[in-house]
Amino acid sequence: MASRYPPEVHRFIAANVEGRTCKELAELTNREMGTAFTETMMHSYKHNHGLKSGTKCGKPKGWSPTYPEGMEDFIRSIAQGRNCYEIADLVNEHFGPGTIDAVRVRAFKKNHGIISGLTGQFQKGCAPYNKGKKQEEYMSPEAIERTRATRFHPGHAAYNRVPVGTISKNKYGYLLIKTRAEGSQWERWEFLHQKVWEAHNGPIPSGMIVSFKNGDKEDVDIDNLMLITMQENAELMRSGLRFDERELTETGLTLAKLKIKIRERRTK
Repeated sequence: MASRYPPEVHRFIAANVEGRTCKELAELTNREMGTAFTETMMHSYKHNHGLKSGTKCGKPKGWSPTYPEGMEDFIRSIAQGRNCYEIADLVNEHFGPGTIDAVRVRAFKKNHGIISGLTGQFQKGCAPYNKGKKQEEYMSPEAIERTRATRFHPGHAAYNRVPVGTISKNKYGYLLIKTRAEGSQWERWEFLHQKVWEAHNGPIPSGMIVSFKNGDKEDVDIDNLMLITMQENAELMRSGLRFDERELTETGLTLAKLKIKIRERRTK
């Protein structure tokens, strides 16, 4: 490197390196000394000769190769109390159409630590952003086109929809039956053993549960079901009075009720 550049070039660079970036120093040296430094070449030259400029490395805060200069300050000034859609509209109006969309505004705010002060919840009296608007007013043509393949059409049913009366099993081993709530267009799932009990005995009283005598959650025969209190259910489990045979569990329930009565009497 020393043989490539004359001593006066080295002295000039050493005298002017303080406080200048590689780009600024390269432009100054080329202008004054007639050299052809690039920013990268100047960076290597400084490194090879142990020269320090004292400037911070990297790009200045807020610099972006994608977004226009000053956009961060502009978003900070308008972000308070506005959602991403409103911010995107204002940015595009200020810097030109297509500068940013709502999805990228959300990422931009997160990356730059910009807080809007919104909770993300709809407040009383708050109207949706797209209320009264057509798709073309808040979605790009490309985004609208992507929605066509997955749109629901009149009469279209979900691929996993099953008819009312379908029986399934949940992760806890209980059988569920699909029903329709009275007066509602929506269907729901209910415990099959509870529906069987109610079909024979009416509604289940508050504080009572329907349990299985033989412990088999798939055996929903009415003769295998019993109506007990939460306290009786706990006593059956605590005292080991549940069995695989219905008759033994019925006897165990009688003993559980007796234990509860004795405990209540002693407490009094």
